[in-house]
Amino acid sequence: MLANALLTLRTRGPAILANAVLNLAAANIEHRVLNRRFIERPIHNYRMLLDMQDRGICRSLMLFRTREIDHKIILEKVLKPGMSVLDIGANIGYYVLMEMALIGPTGRMVAIEPSPSNIELLQRNLALNGHSGVPVIAGAVSDQPGDREFFLAHQSNLNTFHTTGTGAKHLSGQSVQVRTYTVPELAKQYGKPDLMRMDVEGHEVEVFNGMIDAVAAGELAPMVIFETHLSRYGAEHDMETPLRKLFNLGYHVRYLASSSERGTALINARGYRGVESVRTDDVERVIYENVGNDDAIDFICKIGGARTVLLQKRT
Repeated sequence: MLANALLTLRTRGPAILANAVLNLAAANIEHRVLNRRFIERPIHNYRMLLDMQDRGICRSLMLFRTREIDHKIILEKVLKPGMSVLDIGANIGYYVLMEMALIGPTGRMVAIEPSPSNIELLQRNLALNGHSGVPVIAGAVSDQPGDREFFLAHQSNLNTFHTTGTGAKHLSGQSVQVRTYTVPELAKQYGKPDLMRMDVEGHEVEVFNGMIDAVAAGELAPMVIFETHLSRYGAEHDMETPLRKLFNLGYHVRYLASSSERGTALINARGYRGVESVRTDDVERVIYENVGNDDAIDFICKIGGARTVLLQKRT
């Protein structure tokens, strides 16, 4: 705990550290004195119930009321009222609620999440904000429909299909069987999305592979925003090939946020200059526009440097 406090002090400053300490103290009073496991808090322009037993996203939101600001900024740049969104790995609703505010009452949202405990809290958070009618699918998106083993983590946002990479150390040893769908399958049932958002701990490889034929056939052309997972990619879990196929079909990297100061240095070394910088999650990230295909492959799949990427098909 002391190490975390010192990191916050160094990267975010004394004012944010002091505020985080006060936020944690207030939450502990509700949890221990009032015996509340779920604590309601304002997050951006909505409200969320946060699980005091979760050491992942709930704890960071409890402390700081925000996270992954680069992701938020990119969503704000591209989402408009009336758009349709497919949120893959919707978790407890942090991004779903953000997206709902951007697409407005005329927009359409479909959320899919495999973790039973996350689904329950996601539905409660949707109801808390007046969105009880949003379809919530208990399952996951992959390269083919069926059933698959899904591994649970101690942190609610680190559950995964893949037991390799840096996230493996967070796994709890428990797993569940989940129903898998493809993007085209969901699009036929719920309508074509204008934007897909996913943070699926490496499974973006399978999600892309499951939609490429539909993109090639002209049936789908959504924007896709995703978080990269370099340690989950490799020769046996190939991210480069589906990205190359999407690039050949007319997609390009419209926005890319660096992972940290190191990532920014790698990207700047290729001659890019960012359009916006933001301090978030104990690092400073920079958002870039229109990164070239070969450079994007390097930053996403090979040398690292990319955190959040938005793909868009050229018109």
